[in-house]
Amino acid sequence: MKINITSRHFTPSEHLKEIIFQKVQKILKFNPLIINCNVILTKESNREKVEIILHLKGNDFIASESSGSFEKSINIVVDKIISQVKKEHDKSIKH
Repeated sequence: MKINITSRHFTPSEHLKEIIFQKVQKILKFNPLIINCNVILTKESNREKVEIILHLKGNDFIASESSGSFEKSINIVVDKIISQVKKEHDKSIKH
């Protein structure tokens, strides 16, 4: 899986990038067919927003979260994406 990180209005630290890679790798456990993942980080006044766009063959999953820190936003948005991927996987098994 290819992971692209885009940041708006700031430059992410290596530590933040490492956290993103670790968290996004967890998604692979639920579907190893993920083609690529775009992570968009936006710093807005006192909010830090994370958006993930995940591309699978035939499907795209999108989730975003805004909170006081990127770490918190990343944890929440990865959970949202995992939930979507699980739901889609369960649907495909039933059919």
